[in-house]
Amino acid sequence: MTSNLLYPLVEHDYPVAVRAQGSYLWDSTGKSYLDGCSGAIVMNVGHGVPEITAAIRAQLDNITYVTRLQFTNPWAEQLATELVALAPGELDHAFFTNSGSEAIEAAVRLAVQYWQEVGQPQRTVLVSRNGSYHGATLAAIGLSGHPARRRPVQALLPDWPQASAANCYACPFGKTRSGCALDCASSIEETILQAGPDRVAAVVIEPVVGASGGAVPSPAGYLAEVQRICRKYNVLLIADEVITGLGRTGHWFGCDEEGIEPDLLVLGKGVSGGYAPLGAVLLTSRLHAAIRNGSGQFSLGHTYAANPLSAATGLAVLRYVRENNLPERARTLGPVLAQGLREVLDSRGIVADVRGRGLLLAVDFSRPGHLSGYTAKAVVAAALETGLMLYPAGVTDVPQVVVVAPPLTVTAAELEHLLTLFANTLDSVADRAGQTARPKEGAVR
Repeated sequence: MTSNLLYPLVEHDYPVAVRAQGSYLWDSTGKSYLDGCSGAIVMNVGHGVPEITAAIRAQLDNITYVTRLQFTNPWAEQLATELVALAPGELDHAFFTNSGSEAIEAAVRLAVQYWQEVGQPQRTVLVSRNGSYHGATLAAIGLSGHPARRRPVQALLPDWPQASAANCYACPFGKTRSGCALDCASSIEETILQAGPDRVAAVVIEPVVGASGGAVPSPAGYLAEVQRICRKYNVLLIADEVITGLGRTGHWFGCDEEGIEPDLLVLGKGVSGGYAPLGAVLLTSRLHAAIRNGSGQFSLGHTYAANPLSAATGLAVLRYVRENNLPERARTLGPVLAQGLREVLDSRGIVADVRGRGLLLAVDFSRPGHLSGYTAKAVVAAALETGLMLYPAGVTDVPQVVVVAPPLTVTAAELEHLLTLFANTLDSVADRAGQTARPKEGAVR
């Protein structure tokens, strides 16, 4: 097909998506795909929800755009009110952007500005972690411990330090959780000390690592320890909840699992469920007061920030999530899906790690010193041919992790279909690689 679009893979022949409903999409040939990864882990409420599309149509009849430099609007005001009511700690103000990447940029700017407002302008260092991903813009990539995505723009990136990853499946310290003292959290403290505590503005972490490591949950006690370290050195804590926020992990926020209270919390993806471009930064009264009593302005501008159409969409999505108790559905269905994935793998004799929280799961086919045919590229490609959408993840030279994260509205029947398609995908990859990955005799699938 001749196209004037610049594709991610320039020579790839992409199917043309023309319709979607619930947990399924259809292409221009009529082929159906079960959305096993919610697109880019964004369609939390599924496709074509009538209550949300109706809210969008109604907003189109009211007003679609005003500039935030001259007006506020009731939809942005109400969305801010309802978000901060759900948020942990003293997060009581919101700033809206067009995406999660932009929201990370805004959080960085807010953190640096806060220290300027309180008379510590030397605090310009941001600490993040290896094996992380925080977005596509320059500051976001600068925070990301994702070598492949950093490489093309490495010369442009800020020289910010990175602490060790927190991954119990592939512990960078060669330990197990039962035999460690949270060395990964201690690495945060060591990085702060090396950079100089009086120069560090903030630490940025994902409560569950999403697009890089592949649904890597924080070790038990890790989040609380990182918060303690940040408080000890008077460093701001930024929670990147672009993927984990608003129900995906079985809680409203990933921070809720250990009850931590970040100074800034970043949202994207699920805040609009894919129905409109939208991101958000929630900030505490402490930060807001410093700006209000100092310069009195936050100068970061986005043309479409807090526009009425996106805000009304986000408001409809948030209310749908709340009214249908989707965080609870994620918490209930996640273990069911995880167990089903393990059964499919076990019946084929495939050794892989199934991990995650709620309906943010991943299958990691890697083993130390071992490269199998089940690479992320091979599995995702075979899945798409089979009619299943999965999301590739991993930061190694040959990533071997796929994310499984269907909409939080997924039904029990759709989960069964997902598992059948996943089993067919593994068989297809095995056939191509000449491996044996067929169900053992007597296996369910």
